[in-house]
Amino acid sequence: MSQSINEKVESFLMQEFGDHQTSIFRDLMMNFRKIMEESPLSEMDRFLNLLAIATTLENKGAMELAENHLKTLDATQEQILEAKEVAGIMGMMNTYYKFRGYLAPEATPNFQRAGLRMQSLMKPQNGKERFEMMAFSVSVVNGCPSCVGSHERALAGLGVESEKIHDLARLASVMKGLTALRTAHGK
Repeated sequence: MSQSINEKVESFLMQEFGDHQTSIFRDLMMNFRKIMEESPLSEMDRFLNLLAIATTLENKGAMELAENHLKTLDATQEQILEAKEVAGIMGMMNTYYKFRGYLAPEATPNFQRAGLRMQSLMKPQNGKERFEMMAFSVSVVNGCPSCVGSHERALAGLGVESEKIHDLARLASVMKGLTALRTAHGK
């Protein structure tokens, strides 16, 4: 019999944190459970974004949880690979556009075009809406204001409800917190 999402989440938390019981851990754990178990996001969207975020954060345990669950949802290898690789293309874009945001307004005419290849955004394996969701959540983790705004507008334009967009930001935030906590405990 296969495990439910709740059981998989519990197993992940136990594997990563054991019987850790600080108030900070409890807050992060409860937030993670709620998003993974009760979100307005579809199960596929939750786990694709978890994989993209976990890859960005180099959180191997969360990557394994997401990838294994995506396989039970019949995600293709191409969809899973793209979710991992979104961390790479968005890492490039987030870094570049954060750099642009640091420049004084008079400097921006010198940088009208990024000049970076981004063909992968044209025909994503997971479809435009899912790709935009992953791009948004990774941009939240990477802290790029212009990319967060751009992908939020794209999602709204595709008809994605604000509650889903909010949960993507919450998932990114909670995973960053859990990853930092894991690091604080030498894992």
